[in-house]
Formats: sequence, C-alpha cells, structure tokens
Amino acid sequence: MARETWTDERLDDLKEHMDEGFREVKDEIKSSRIELREEIKFSRAELRGEIKSSRAELKEEIAELRSDMNSRFDRLTASFDRLNYTLIAALLGLLATHYLG
Repeated sequence: MARETWTDERLDDLKEHMDEGFREVKDEIKSSRIELREEIKFSRAELRGEIKSSRAELKEEIAELRSDMNSRFDRLTASFDRLNYTLIAALLGLLATHYLG
C-alpha cells in the first residue's frame, strides 16, 4: 500500500539519499573522465609513434625506388648510347660502300 503522506523527516532522508547518489554519479563521471583522458593521451602517443615509424619506412622505400629508377635510367641511357653508336657505324659503313664500292 502506497503511503499518501510524507513527513518532513522522510522527505529529508529521501533528499539526502538522492544527493548521495548524485555525488556518487558525479565522482564516477570524474574518474571516468580522468581515465578517458589518460587513455586518449596514451593512444595519441602510440599513434604518433606509429606515424613516425610509418614515415621512416615510407622514406626508406622512396629512397629505394629512386635508387632503382636511377639505375634503370642509367641502363636505358647506356642502351641508347650503344644504339646511337651502332647507327652511326652502320651509316658510315653504308656511305663507305656506296662511295668506295
């Protein structure tokens, strides 16, 4: 059966009980907020470390690619040089056989 009248003492007890509950909730929120901030700081530091290592790996890979491309261009240049020498020699041979032959 529900009580139809509330005494001042009973209302004060209820108010105090509710105030204590709110204090507990506030304390939980504060501690959760502190824990969350610490977790964010840790995650931020971890992420920065991963970015630095990824950046270093990427720089290393780019340097390897540049080195590989430079060696390929050097070989290509040497091939074109040999082709030019061959064409010049063939042209000189044709001219020699045409005019001397």
